[in-house]
Amino acid sequence: MVNEYTHNDTDQELLSLIKTGSEIAFQQLFQRHWEKLFVSASKKLGDQELAQELVHDLFLDLWRRREELAIVNLPAYLGKALQYRIINKLISKKDKFFFELLENTEESLYKADQALLEKDLTALIISWAEILPERRRQIFIQYYLHHLTTLEIADNLRISQKTVQNQLSISIQDLKAHFGHLLILLVLLDETL
Repeated sequence: MVNEYTHNDTDQELLSLIKTGSEIAFQQLFQRHWEKLFVSASKKLGDQELAQELVHDLFLDLWRRREELAIVNLPAYLGKALQYRIINKLISKKDKFFFELLENTEESLYKADQALLEKDLTALIISWAEILPERRRQIFIQYYLHHLTTLEIADNLRISQKTVQNQLSISIQDLKAHFGHLLILLVLLDETL
């Protein structure tokens, strides 16, 4: 049978079988990685039921997107994907432990592929922006993601240009305080690769 596997199959071999729809290979991959992800999520969340839900959702998403995924390092991918699910859950709960979790991100960045680093950092910054006050978030997104000038933003939001500049300044200070070490790491890695 084409979809048969052994316990000695690598993650990449199992991923190839999963892309063809092999539920058996998917079960093997799940069994191989589930416990480690569950323990990690449980420690970070302090809630085993929620941790189990997030890990199951992660694997469900992996199955749904199996044909389009191009994963180079599965443990790093699963770890990062779970981390973002945890971050999003904590943000939605407006949990005070959100920024503590970001501190742990630095360890994972060393292990991830360079292509994922920029994407991951952007996702972290966008997640961070979601907890900003509404007006500050609007200004930040329009300036950094839509590349509008402070004058254009002021016109869009019907506020003064000085208010836009002040809000951007506050956002930058907060961003540096929480992500400064990650930004430096990204620059250093970019120069070495």
